[in-house]
Amino acid sequence: MAMVQVYECTQCEKKFAQQKWICPKCKNTEFHIKEVSGEGKVFSFTTIHVSSQEFSHLTPYSVALVDLQDGVRLTGRIMEKVEINDKVKCISNEDNTFVFEKISGIAGN
Repeated sequence: MAMVQVYECTQCEKKFAQQKWICPKCKNTEFHIKEVSGEGKVFSFTTIHVSSQEFSHLTPYSVALVDLQDGVRLTGRIMEKVEINDKVKCISNEDNTFVFEKISGIAGN
């Protein structure tokens, strides 16, 4: 499983997938990088059947919003068929392109 690096506000500890200049929660301007577990649940998804030429070799695939256990929502690719609330884990993160896989075949478990 790949660990995921997020940016955490040094004051209120809110976590963000992208670097921020100012925390929208507490207005603090200091952040540090923190590694968090790449496990979470599918919040929403769409399945891509027709893609650009660059990604056509991957079709069909799903693009999902994943709520990590650590409170961060990420967008990532999943090659398996998924449903909302399926548990997934991040298996790759290169250039902020997250790839997830299902932990189990049962939704919500």
